[in-house]
Amino acid sequence: MSELHPGPAHHREADLYLWNQRLYPVCTTRQIGNISRVMDTVNGVARCPYDPRHNSTAMVTEKGELYAATVIDFSGRDPVIYRSLGNMPLRTAQYNSKWLNDPHFISVYEVGLFTYFFLRENAVEHDCGRTVFSRVARVCKNDVGGRFLLEDTWTTFMKARLNCSRSGEIPFYYNELQSTFYLPEQDLIYGIFTTNVNSISASAVCAFNLSAITQAFNGPFRYQENPRTSWLSTPNPIPNFQCDTLEERGPGENQTERSLQDAQRLFLMSDVVQPVSTDPLLYQDNIRFSKLVVDIVQGRDTLYHVMYIGTEYGTILKALSTTNKSMRGCYLEEMRLLPEGESEPIKSLQILHSDRSLFVGLSDRVLKIPLERCSSYKTER
Repeated sequence: MSELHPGPAHHREADLYLWNQRLYPVCTTRQIGNISRVMDTVNGVARCPYDPRHNSTAMVTEKGELYAATVIDFSGRDPVIYRSLGNMPLRTAQYNSKWLNDPHFISVYEVGLFTYFFLRENAVEHDCGRTVFSRVARVCKNDVGGRFLLEDTWTTFMKARLNCSRSGEIPFYYNELQSTFYLPEQDLIYGIFTTNVNSISASAVCAFNLSAITQAFNGPFRYQENPRTSWLSTPNPIPNFQCDTLEERGPGENQTERSLQDAQRLFLMSDVVQPVSTDPLLYQDNIRFSKLVVDIVQGRDTLYHVMYIGTEYGTILKALSTTNKSMRGCYLEEMRLLPEGESEPIKSLQILHSDRSLFVGLSDRVLKIPLERCSSYKTER
């Protein structure tokens, strides 16, 4: 079963979307009070992967449109960012490794007129050997595709690299994004980044302002004329790009051949998205973080962001970050969820604010623990 992120309008008691993994993928709508009852069934191709080992993500918007980032074929060679169940279906360019190069999709968020996707992929612009970069990609929700060029394909697709590194004369990079958490009231994206599995184990948490992401998308592009040339920076023909309002123009109007050619070749940004702090908010060696959620707590003098970080060992690290940039993050406690001698990666984390609980997803079960564990500590009198 793949993960689905419902939009605000879909937090209702009637329906629950589930992705069934079979030889032929199927999407079902089920009643929350009785999930064994199937209310509707639709084709799951391009909405969830054939194989649950393919990292995928999906979201239903306020208008009921489904945005999915997955693989569209059984072999997993055709990755896609796909829109359906609303406006005309659109996808990323097929079999074009410059658009998507063996991606692992992490998350998707609806922000204003844009839909943002977070992923990691093989860096096509890296000239020396093979390496993985973390990305943020975005499309306009009211994109209608091209005419003649980019038919049934996004014309607003762009992507930029995310930087999470320890500073120094030679920075230490955490290149592989594993999990994100969006704080809309803060316009802030938290992310877990790790080293490659064939490298030393190391993990970090970095945070990014949406304004920094927008700044990168307003900057120059990086473009390669042909496979024998280097990737070079090229000016952005629309440096302050905004999604067009379809109500103000007909679909496809103002799409010149030149603008569609630019959309086809200019999608990789030259500037890298920088985090809110020079160094990660937290970092630790000899461990791999897997999942992250963030809770906001009001202190006496400032807001505190309490991070719950799942690890590959099945533990949860509780850590503190503040909105005060002069203060570093710190660990508060480590929660061991499994019996002594057992370990398995945390698959998912979800906060239920109504009863101040944290739900922890493992491979075969879900655990519920309280967010506050003051009873675990003795109070001196």
